[in-house]
Amino acid sequence: MSALEEERREREGRLSLAVRTQEDLERHLEKKREELARAEAEAALEAFKAALEDRDIAAEAFAAAAESVALRLQDFDAAQERAENAWQAVLLSHGPSEARAAAAELPGGLLTQHGVFAEALALLIENVNPRADDEFERNLIEAAARSPLGNDISNLPTHLQGLARARYFAIAREGRRGRPKDA
Repeated sequence: MSALEEERREREGRLSLAVRTQEDLERHLEKKREELARAEAEAALEAFKAALEDRDIAAEAFAAAAESVALRLQDFDAAQERAENAWQAVLLSHGPSEARAAAAELPGGLLTQHGVFAEALALLIENVNPRADDEFERNLIEAAARSPLGNDISNLPTHLQGLARARYFAIAREGRRGRPKDA
């Protein structure tokens, strides 16, 4: 009997040791999971910061390019005006029929926009107009959503009203979160 009792105590001791070891391993595993979650969160934050940095660099490059385009457009407009003035001088000095005959020998159009310019302008319009339209719609939605009690939402085109209502409710939720609890 005592040998069985001794064996039982020994097995209980081993079991108790095994349970403590398992608990230690589970605590260690949980700690590692927390460390992994923190590392993943930190990596996500770093990736977000890098993406913002890339976006800011791209925005600065775009701003510089837009400024350059605006200057080149002014240059083109000035050159176009000089060409129109020169054409008027040709018309005055040669007469319309002689001027048109002389102009027929010249490359390109007389006073029409140069083909390369027209293509580039069309490309810009194609890329800028949708963005400008989107920005305009966002501004309309925001203004309607912020109108007193959202009354201006019904004045929006139908396809924007749902977005404006959702924005109105989001603004209301943000306002409730920002209020003190005892207010």
